[in-house]
Amino acid sequence: MTHATHRSTPWLASWMAALALACAADAVRAASLAPLKLSTHELPPYSTQGRGRPSGLAVDVVVCAAKRLPLGLELEFVPWARAQKHAQEGQSDGFFAASQSAERDAYATRSVTIAPQEWRWYALRSRPWQPSHPEFKAQARVSSFLGANMQTWLKEQGYRVQSPPTQSTALLNMLMAGRLDAILANHLVMDQLLAAHPRKGEVVSHLALDKPLSVYLTHRYLGQQSPDFMDRFNAALTACMGPTTAASNR
Repeated sequence: MTHATHRSTPWLASWMAALALACAADAVRAASLAPLKLSTHELPPYSTQGRGRPSGLAVDVVVCAAKRLPLGLELEFVPWARAQKHAQEGQSDGFFAASQSAERDAYATRSVTIAPQEWRWYALRSRPWQPSHPEFKAQARVSSFLGANMQTWLKEQGYRVQSPPTQSTALLNMLMAGRLDAILANHLVMDQLLAAHPRKGEVVSHLALDKPLSVYLTHRYLGQQSPDFMDRFNAALTACMGPTTAASNR
């Protein structure tokens, strides 16, 4: 019995040493991940600071993914145009929830989809210029909110774009007041605002584009991480999403 124990000791010692090295490697990898600072904005139901705790469809996925990696996470809520500017200038490591654009791709890398988004036109039934009208693009006064990818798209497509407000609530108010003939907005955001509006029955909507939302991480931040970081980040995001959204990434 003593002899058998003596012969198994080298194997047991080797196994324990390998296990210790693996654990140490995991610990080093976790410790090497720099805390991630992301910029976002107040945009229910995707992101909100209600009751002092960030939450929402997009926020919950990002927070969950950070815990899975594990990764320190800091969120800042600022106006949307400023959120992107902070990422560009190095005040944050990225921003969300954002749809794809060439301008954003120039300085950041887009993650897998974390939330759905439809760009929809919203117009009053009583207005003469409806999105289906052949002269809508040339005649209708339209807008989205400041910093939105939609605003750039409207200009590129040759619409008659008006000065944008900073919030979706103000955008809806401009439509209701007749200052705009139609607005281009995120369907979940605008539908939530309309649900509580006394004149919701006066508004009709038309699908413009399907533009899912992601996290953008700056090239600068990714350059400081391991080469497989984006793959692991995407895997964590996918694991934290609902089945419908996760399926859209396959």
